[in-house]
Amino acid sequence: MTTNISECVNSILKGVRNLPVCSLVKATYGRLAELFVRKGREAEAQMGTGQQFSQHLVKCIEANLKTARCFTVTVYDRDNSEFTVAETTLTGSFSLGTYRVSLASHTCDCGYFQALHFPCPHALACCAYSRLTWEPYVHQVYRLSSVFSVYQMGFTPPIPEDFWPPYDGPTVIPDPNKRRAREGHPRSTRIWTNMDEADPNRPKRCGLCR
Repeated sequence: MTTNISECVNSILKGVRNLPVCSLVKATYGRLAELFVRKGREAEAQMGTGQQFSQHLVKCIEANLKTARCFTVTVYDRDNSEFTVAETTLTGSFSLGTYRVSLASHTCDCGYFQALHFPCPHALACCAYSRLTWEPYVHQVYRLSSVFSVYQMGFTPPIPEDFWPPYDGPTVIPDPNKRRAREGHPRSTRIWTNMDEADPNRPKRCGLCR
């Protein structure tokens, strides 16, 4: 299995992964520079309109606010912001039950509050019950100022190959034995383990008997 970051990199390099190493590095560098410029402009434009949070967070908060209308809130500690939230209507994400919410420690029994670092529907219901705004309970990473600081870094244009300084280092010669076979089945480079070893005493079966 591959991780999400591996899948993202694989999708980006799908069109250039068969190119030589030099062209692959150049394409990756150019795409990163284009991405940082585009994302930086978007964040700067949103900050210019007075927005404080990313659009992704705003959409999630709006969806959570619609779900928070179906809850009943009970306060247990007003000073420490300790609540219990009972669901009165079945929603798509949660089953009927009671959840403990602590606005002071940014936790909820559903786990979304502490995992995503912004208020879940139960926490938003507690904020509405106490007449509190939800903005202080959002992590700084969702603010546009943090997003803009990530994409604020600039890239230097690469030097054209005609202007490269002369190379005086060692000469690298590729190993012909490791070259991909032009004809026939490609050579497998996977490391075999105990799972790949077949039992020689096992009787052979056809496809219908397996």
